[in-house]
This record gives sequence, structure tokens and C-alpha cells, in this order.
Amino acid sequence: MIGCLLTVSLRVQRGPRSMHRSTVFVGLIAACTTILGCAPATTSAPAEVAASAPAGVEAPAAFVAGEGEPQTWEPLAEDDPAMAALAVVKFNDLPNLSDISAVRVFGTGSGDPAMNGLKVYLAFVSPHDQRAFLLGDFLDYRVIAASPGRIDLEYDEDFMLADEPRRRTVRTIVSWTEKAQEPSPNPEFPSTVTMSPAK
Repeated sequence: MIGCLLTVSLRVQRGPRSMHRSTVFVGLIAACTTILGCAPATTSAPAEVAASAPAGVEAPAAFVAGEGEPQTWEPLAEDDPAMAALAVVKFNDLPNLSDISAVRVFGTGSGDPAMNGLKVYLAFVSPHDQRAFLLGDFLDYRVIAASPGRIDLEYDEDFMLADEPRRRTVRTIVSWTEKAQEPSPNPEFPSTVTMSPAK
């Protein structure tokens, strides 16, 4: 670039007018900077914003484009049955464990968050009815294995020992017995479930 400027400067000094010399000099500066890749930055359109997604959900390549008229929704009433689902923070749907109903294990975020805080339930659900059993207040749980009438659970829990908080991992066998009956939308659910210590 310096070579370009020196050459032009020598050539324009032979011209009759300083104004013509300045004009050519400025023009050549722009030409040299463009050739050498030093041209001033230009404003370009912003790049398309990449779409993102919550953990565990595959992110799309880009957001979809809107089409049609939007719809506006009002919040649910406080006594709407669906509001109870807001407390569910963990859920396991366990198929083929019962001849009379769907079997589910779920946890709700409630209780004292400083000590456990995940209330875990075993539920039996039919088209027209349901029944749930509270299994305990844990820190977390995992379904290890399951078969008809039985679920092996592993759970973490906080507990106090000599006025000091401690944490342990426990395994248990959750079992139940179903009464033989014909398929019905209102089956007779198990009346009790049993939790037996395991190792």
C-alpha cells in the first residue's frame, strides 16, 4: 500500500494544480485499501438467530415462521383440576404392570426443600377412576426394575443423625396384589401396597 501511495504522489506532483493532486491522492488511497483488503467495514444484515431448546429436547435448525391469526388464552382457574399437575416434577409411566389399570410412579415438589422435598407416589389409573399411595418423602428416586405387581425402587433421602443431617441411598421392593376381575372402566384397585427393604 505504501508503494502505491509513493508512486501516485510522485506522479501527481507534476500536475499543474494542487486540488487535482489531492483528489487523485484520496481516490488512490481508497483503491489501494480495497485491493489489499483494508476497506472500511460495511454494515450487513444480522444473521439468522439460531433456535434453542430446553435440555433433553432436540433444537430445530431455525424457528418456524408464523402463519395465520394468533389465539389468546386466559389463565386456568385456581380450582381447575389441571393445576395439581404443576407440582409434578418427576414421572414414570410403567406399562404392562397391571391387568386392570395403568401404573405410574411420580414425584411432586413439596414439603421441606432443606430435607428431601420430593413426595413420591404410586398411582393406579383407569378411564374413570384412580387411586394413589404415598411411598415417602425423598430427595430423588429411580425405578430399577418392574414386573406385574412389583416395582424395585432406589431412592436418596436426607435424615438426621445426632442432630446432624445425613444422606443415604436405599433400595426397596414395592408390591401389591390385584383381585381377579373382568375388565372394567371402574376396576377394584389394590387396597394396600407394601414396601420391603432390599439390598
